[in-house]
Amino acid sequence: MAERRPVTAPRTAPAASGALDARAPRLDIQVLRAIAVALVLVYHLWPTALPGGFIGVDVFFVISGTLITAHLLREAESTGRVRLARFWATRARRLLPLAFAVLAATAVGAWFLAPPSQLDAILRHVVASTLYVENWLLASDAVDYLAAEQAPLPTQHFWSLSTEEQLYLAWPLIVLAAAWLGTRRAARRRRGDRARAVRRVVAVALAVVLVASLAHALVATWTEPGLAYFATTTRAWQFAAGGLLALAFDAIGRAPASRRGLVLRTAGAWVGLALVVGGALVITGATPYPGVAALVPVAGTVLLLAGGAVDRWFAPGGLARVRPLVWLGDVSYGVYLWHWPLIVLLPGAIGELTDAAKVGIAAASLALAAVSKRLVEDPIRFGAFWRARAWRGFAVAAVGSVLVLALAGSGLVAVQVERERSDALAEALLEQAASAPLPSAAPAPSGPSPTPVAPPDPSQPLVPTVGARSSDFAGMYDCFDLNGTGPYICPYGTATDPTIEVALVGDSHGAHLVPGMSHALEQLGGTLTTYLGILCDSPLEGQCAGGEEMVERLLAADYDLVIATSARISTHDDDELHGFWDLLRDAGVPLLLVAGPPQHSADAFACVDASGGDPAAAASCVTPLDEALDELPERITPYAIEHDVPYVDLAVPLCDDAGCHGTVGNVVVYMDTPASHITGTYSRMLQPFWVDTIRSLTS
Repeated sequence: MAERRPVTAPRTAPAASGALDARAPRLDIQVLRAIAVALVLVYHLWPTALPGGFIGVDVFFVISGTLITAHLLREAESTGRVRLARFWATRARRLLPLAFAVLAATAVGAWFLAPPSQLDAILRHVVASTLYVENWLLASDAVDYLAAEQAPLPTQHFWSLSTEEQLYLAWPLIVLAAAWLGTRRAARRRRGDRARAVRRVVAVALAVVLVASLAHALVATWTEPGLAYFATTTRAWQFAAGGLLALAFDAIGRAPASRRGLVLRTAGAWVGLALVVGGALVITGATPYPGVAALVPVAGTVLLLAGGAVDRWFAPGGLARVRPLVWLGDVSYGVYLWHWPLIVLLPGAIGELTDAAKVGIAAASLALAAVSKRLVEDPIRFGAFWRARAWRGFAVAAVGSVLVLALAGSGLVAVQVERERSDALAEALLEQAASAPLPSAAPAPSGPSPTPVAPPDPSQPLVPTVGARSSDFAGMYDCFDLNGTGPYICPYGTATDPTIEVALVGDSHGAHLVPGMSHALEQLGGTLTTYLGILCDSPLEGQCAGGEEMVERLLAADYDLVIATSARISTHDDDELHGFWDLLRDAGVPLLLVAGPPQHSADAFACVDASGGDPAAAASCVTPLDEALDELPERITPYAIEHDVPYVDLAVPLCDDAGCHGTVGNVVVYMDTPASHITGTYSRMLQPFWVDTIRSLTS
């Protein structure tokens, strides 16, 4: 993963009331919301200026936990129960209308502005965001070997909304269970006794949640960082910290009753503000998170909430007198929802974002938030019709989700139709190429070919189509250890009495050779056995799960040829790679080394997307030679020459004096960047070359 943490943004956690006490609104909480959303907005627009601005998410989680617990606690104390349907309906009216409006706008905007190769992922995440499981899908992607390098998606910021919605489902159940237990304990006693009993049980329940969730967060941050960042179970402690603060407010009161209390809470609030702002400046994307570092913004927010009721000019709570800050807090939910899709999608229309464009995005986010609050949020949140019956809140959820799911679903159907069209075009092209194959790599010195890369036929389409290339796998990962659980060893080709037995060992850059190589062995009447997994280009190293077993079986099988691969971006050093190759040579194994393709730059990848499928335009999409070949030199050629081992350099057919191309003829070469995996179609185009090469080395 290029970065430990995908770019994320928080979502404000509004409550039915604006404060801990519904009769006395806390404007300082709106100021705190304004600070949190400002941190996130600046972080996303100018990340180097505020590297830890993402901690605004944590601030919102604590605010939400405080407000929601206080709201539920009032009802539980007074009645001994919680009206679940009414609570959830209120949350639906408050949160869902604008969320669904933004998701619908994002789906439509992505169709026109996003790169075609990203549409499938974007629409899948729109669906996940609509169903409030975006955080779990992002957690899955973070540990998914194939999805870890995907470009930022315009719905990624919905992970925090999904987390909060899941906690909104669980939190009233916790309070309700506590109210039931407290009421039983206080049976036949005065109302005050019941209230105290309820509070005690709620306090114990929230303390258990805090300790268990924090422990999970601390462990998972080191063992499963991708999961830890997005999982609800690693964020619940922040909610619980706010909930415990809500329980403490009866003890500390809305305002300090003594000079000493005033001094302590004012000092605590300043310390809290310093922790939040200082954390945003000191914490970075490289900081393990949400581990110990997450205690900083959480503690800061608790101190600010506890001391924010002091609205004197010398206290942070006095910032509530600054009306623009209060207004920003009022519209913080909309600012949060609108800003990230604008950041991700607008470059598709205006190109790379300049500072002026970023200022424009900030202004547009504020304007959209203000307009949508007036036209979308408030009418449904406060309208008498919608508040009259709880079921109407659920109707908002049902109708909105159906509309967004229908919109995203229709887009996914269109993407699937495009994929099937691409597959048909690929099959037709492969049939033509059987008699006149494209030029391909050969066991020859590295570097650009003196012969220009094959030009396209302008009258024929690109294959795979631009929109389908990111999923043009052609079975390359059908037998691949994507989860790092153990060796995946699979045979392809002739099952009985094969004329040739070949093994292929490597990581994903070995897997992307499978479509063409397996068909080549089938054509030769032989078998191809694959030994493929994450970081298995050097299977003797511990990062390759089950690598020792793979090597034992590889050496015991007596193959006619073993093909070992390594990519330019391999994380193994020379000694680790050479050690494996030396082992094969020393064992007398017939060896062919394959150097991976050139690095495909993000600019060249975007250029192919922007071509709109025009072969002539796509043919101009090249990565400069120094960037493609020199920045990450391949390690196979020097070793092969020194030890007289046959080798193939996949850069040869892709590079000429103009640079390294993203297309050869009408074939799109790369399915991604920066990993630079080749498409299944291009892999299949190499079949004739593998037939000739394997035949010559095994005859």
